[in-house]
Amino acid sequence: MKRVETTCGYCGCGCGIYVNVADDDTILGITPSYNHVVSKGKLCSKGWHGYAFVRDSRRLTSPLIRQDDGTFREATWDEALEKVASGFKDAMIDEDNTERIGIISSARCTNEENYLMTKMARAGLKTSSIDHCARL
Repeated sequence: MKRVETTCGYCGCGCGIYVNVADDDTILGITPSYNHVVSKGKLCSKGWHGYAFVRDSRRLTSPLIRQDDGTFREATWDEALEKVASGFKDAMIDEDNTERIGIISSARCTNEENYLMTKMARAGLKTSSIDHCARL
């Protein structure tokens, strides 16, 4: 078994955890980092037990693109990113795209990731319509 040191992804607190991984890359469990400045060896129930999604059969493993008939088809990452970029370019007509583009970030992101999302929204996409899932 190996222990992979990382940050818990369930909220923006940033608790330190070790993911205990078997030789076949199966996650066996989570152990808190006892010396971590944030969590100090403690975790909430999601931090302890919230890793089942990693092997869930319903988890997406490749990008999907909606076709004209409403169905989805698998796509390459390059194709999906090009489709997203094209959609943003089509929506960006002014110096203020607040009425056309909105960004939803995640309370599960770190503060740094949410900061980058805000910068991308305001500077790159020229929108101030930004929210996160903690309010939903």
